[in-house]
This record gives sequence, structure tokens and C-alpha cells, in this order.
Amino acid sequence: MWYGDPNFNVVLIVALVTSWFLAIPLLIGLWIYRNAQRRRESELIRFAIEKGQTPPNFPASPISKFSTLKAALVWIGGAIGWILMAIFGELYERSGFAIGLIPLFIGLALLIGWLIERKDTAK
Repeated sequence: MWYGDPNFNVVLIVALVTSWFLAIPLLIGLWIYRNAQRRRESELIRFAIEKGQTPPNFPASPISKFSTLKAALVWIGGAIGWILMAIFGELYERSGFAIGLIPLFIGLALLIGWLIERKDTAK
């Protein structure tokens, strides 16, 4: 479908560049938010020390011991989705069906990670 189009590469490049330009403000906003949060925590600690109180103990960001497993499962699910997309896209020439395999397998990978984490926390 798209592969015979002479403008396919241009469309692909524009799509990639546009996605980066949309992601950069999001990352900058997240960085600003985290910096402001750290600044507020530092101010509270400084005020507590100035008043002679014990400084508040802020919990560290929760990091699951399964975060690496989940990331690995997502990458494996995405790769399986891409492989099946290539296979089924060529066989049936239905790109909509084939592209839907990628989020399907990423979702299955996240579900498997959730089940593993749930079993471990139930013990």
C-alpha cells in the first residue's frame, strides 16, 4: 500500500520529527515539575531545621523490584508484535490488523508483569 508511494520516506521522516517535537515539551514539563517538587521539599526541610524541629522524611519514589521485568516484557511484546505485523501484513495485506498486533502484545506483556507482581505481593 504505502511502499509503492514515492513520498513514503518523506511522510515517515515528517511523522518521526513531529513525534519528537511533541515529546520534547512533555519531557521539559516533567523536568520542571520534578524540579519544583524537589525545591518545595528542600524548603520544608530548611524551615524545619531553622525552627529546631526534626525535618520531614519524604519517601523516595516507589521503584518496584519488577520494573526491569516489566520493561523487558514490554520490549519482548513489542518485538513479537512487530514480527507478527510484518508476517501478517505481508500475508493478508491488511495493515490495520497487523498494526493492532503491536499494542496487543505490549498489553499482554504488561498483563503478565502485573500477574507476576501480584503473585509475589500476595505471599
